[in-house]
Amino acid sequence: MARPTRPRQPVPPPVELPPKVTGAPQRRRAVRAADAPAARPVRPARQAPAPRPPAPPRQRTSGGSSAGAAARARVADLAGARRARRWRPGRRSALVLAALLVVVVAVGWVFLASPWLRVEQVRTTGVARTDPAAVQRILQGVDGTPLARVDVRGLRRELTALPLVQSVDVSRSWPSTLVVAVHERQAVAAVPSTTGGVDLVDGAGNVLVHAPAAPAGVPTLDVDVAKAGAGALQAAIAVNASLGDQLRAQVASITATGEDGVTLRLTKGPAVVWGGPDRPERKVEVLLRMLADPTVAGAKSVDVSAPDAPAVTP
Repeated sequence: MARPTRPRQPVPPPVELPPKVTGAPQRRRAVRAADAPAARPVRPARQAPAPRPPAPPRQRTSGGSSAGAAARARVADLAGARRARRWRPGRRSALVLAALLVVVVAVGWVFLASPWLRVEQVRTTGVARTDPAAVQRILQGVDGTPLARVDVRGLRRELTALPLVQSVDVSRSWPSTLVVAVHERQAVAAVPSTTGGVDLVDGAGNVLVHAPAAPAGVPTLDVDVAKAGAGALQAAIAVNASLGDQLRAQVASITATGEDGVTLRLTKGPAVVWGGPDRPERKVEVLLRMLADPTVAGAKSVDVSAPDAPAVTP
């Protein structure tokens, strides 16, 4: 059997080499430039677009202008109507205000002019030595007056002007009672008067009232002001004000020959040489302790003018 034969491949033609160029450098560069591929064409630079001319302004037609003005006018009218509705009180608010006004007027009439809240009773307390007739003359003008219209300050001022009155509290007790609380000045001593009787004085030496005799618990100041001077009287008053309730209840009278010459006369017991008005608390303490001793209580006199060194005269 015969072997199959392969078909022959065509032989490519021989590559022709460019001839070797010899010679000057200018000739060689010319040959290479002829053999080089053609260069790409250079594109020209893109120029910036020319600016567009500004668009001409639109001309508004008379119809559009009138329509815009009408729309703005409607908006303004709506805003004004809203503000008017906002600030204008409605019928319900007017009724509420009218009702409140009626209530206020009615309450004012009840308190200031009605016959129901008038003064029908005046309750007075604290009047012991003050003249009751003088107090009634001041208070008689308030009967039948509306309780809310009573001049509380005026009443307080008139009552405080009375000699024995130190302060006054005036208050309203609804519906028809006026309460007057009088606080009287306390008489701490009685000074014999040249016309007879005694003058009751307070702790500052102010004469409160004239009385036929000194009341119980009020010592008599036996001071000859013409001889001893006004300072002796003031010293006796100051000593009497500093005695305290326990010791003052045992004092019958106080004499003074000078500012430092005050002497106490007890209802039972010795005479007490007090001296001046200085160190009253210490003198009271020492004297009460000494009077608690029966031997001292029966003595003739006790000297506490120097409270740290008291002396007893049997």
